[in-house]
Amino acid sequence: MPGISIFQEQDKVIVFTDLAHLSVENAPAVMDEAVSVISKYPLKSVNSLVDMTGMRFNKVIIAKVTDIARKNEPYVVITAIVGLNSVAKLIAKSVIKLTGRNTVLFDELEEAKNWLIQNNEEYVQK
Repeated sequence: MPGISIFQEQDKVIVFTDLAHLSVENAPAVMDEAVSVISKYPLKSVNSLVDMTGMRFNKVIIAKVTDIARKNEPYVVITAIVGLNSVAKLIAKSVIKLTGRNTVLFDELEEAKNWLIQNNEEYVQK
């Protein structure tokens, strides 16, 4: 079910934002919820895992994603995004470059989660 989940793996907080298969009308509310949840954590303490499988993108969603990335930046160490098709990956890479976030794109959820756990320390020290 789409929404926000929080879990800990090896003493690392991971906030999972599940946007899979959400419509362009419903996705912004979940994105806003993610900002609300993430902003309650200390600065540079959150690992963000985002599933965008099957999402559709339009100008409004792209602008929203960019805004959310900027708002969450002070709290998030690294972000892993899964579920993007090739066109959406191009869009995501532009947003990543624009916002300067430590974000990596993955095809599989488990691979993304493992990357977050294994690479957290490297980015915390930067």
